[in-house]
Amino acid sequence: MRKAFLFIFIAAMLVSCATEQNIRADFEKEMKNYHELIRWHQLEDASLLASVSISGAYKERLQAAKNIVVVDYRVSNINYSEKTKQAEVAVEIDYYTHSSPRMRTSTDNQKWAYEGKEGEGVWRLTSLFPEFP
Repeated sequence: MRKAFLFIFIAAMLVSCATEQNIRADFEKEMKNYHELIRWHQLEDASLLASVSISGAYKERLQAAKNIVVVDYRVSNINYSEKTKQAEVAVEIDYYTHSSPRMRTSTDNQKWAYEGKEGEGVWRLTSLFPEFP
């Protein structure tokens, strides 16, 4: 009986760890996908990763950024919390506009959250796209 309980306990722990690892892997995949979309100016597709609660305002920010050209996109910091299933990502974006070809840098402090049931949810941006001067 004791061996059976120990086996069940270990199996449950492994499944739990695997689920946490899958959620983390899903975050990294979605974050990289989003970054590629921004890097290659596929803003319409990038807007699909925004949380429903901010999607309208997010699309407005993307529309305002339609004249920027991204030169470089660098992740400078990632804070990931397994407990809250949230993440904060600091990104530096080098860009220029067609009206001013001087390169500038803007920081995008992204907030991500896992929405939905564990193992069935999706990662969504919960912060707006940055404004570009």
